[in-house]
Amino acid sequence: MPARVMRQNKEIKELFRQRIQEKIAREKEVMQKRIDEELPSWISWAIKPLAGYAFDSKRRRDSDKGEGGEGQASLNFWLFLSKEWILVNDVVLEPEPEEFIQIDHVLIGPPGIFLVETKAWEGAFLGFKDHWKRKEGNKWVRCESPTKQNLRHLRLFKKWLYENFNYLSPDMEETIYPVVLFTRAKWLKANECSMPVFNSPIALAWHIRRQGKIFVYPPALVERVAEKIVNALPCHAVENPPSELDLPRNDPVETDKQQASGCKADVKTGRTKNGRPYVKVTGSKEDAEKVRKEYEEKGYNTGTVQKDRYTKGTWFFYLE
Repeated sequence: MPARVMRQNKEIKELFRQRIQEKIAREKEVMQKRIDEELPSWISWAIKPLAGYAFDSKRRRDSDKGEGGEGQASLNFWLFLSKEWILVNDVVLEPEPEEFIQIDHVLIGPPGIFLVETKAWEGAFLGFKDHWKRKEGNKWVRCESPTKQNLRHLRLFKKWLYENFNYLSPDMEETIYPVVLFTRAKWLKANECSMPVFNSPIALAWHIRRQGKIFVYPPALVERVAEKIVNALPCHAVENPPSELDLPRNDPVETDKQQASGCKADVKTGRTKNGRPYVKVTGSKEDAEKVRKEYEEKGYNTGTVQKDRYTKGTWFFYLE
């Protein structure tokens, strides 16, 4: 059977689109304000429309780059990978406020996670140590680096994964593989780049198949990672954990401020806005660990104790 395909929720994708458009509008406003501040009014009056046009044109070029090859790549991944794999196309995440990544394909399977940056650029391309050139006439000119772009995706994806799984085990840290795929290049050469570069979806699919004998991710973890991705929300839609209590009265977790047995720490419980239960401990890390162990003894599955980045002397852990 072929690979399974999962998709991000359309409504959630629309939230991301709105957030990205708002960020672009703010960047354009800042650019125009800088022109007003740095140039005389009679010059800025003439420059601002031209600068705005150039800004919009660059954004359109950036969004158009690479388009047209994703469908072909997705079809090959679906056909050539087995049912143990889950494919999520056109993934949009916000690992940090105002920091978005859009990954053309995320493949999750037994060997790990592959982040695929797809380019449908036509022509000849040469990459060396993540610096890229394209041939224009008889000259080689610098162009955007797809490998550097995917390195940014890798860095922010790891951060997003850490935030959603509380930690990254060494196996997860080392089994996230960025790759670049060219689908229309007539000539391609890449030397000493930070990640593999392929010139056809079939070649990449077979490369991934060859990793199939490595079993790092059990089926349950493959499913869990995929579900986290397809249900990911923008930062503004998720409360930075933990803050205010928001538990229903019939929730099995205790809802009032209390003192944990064996320590004098204050303990609060609550949920983030996306419904994830947590326990917050004001005291030492040792106090938080004692509280975590108490919850484990009660039968809860607990995450690791983490420092609250917003409140001094406060720690928290999630209830899985």
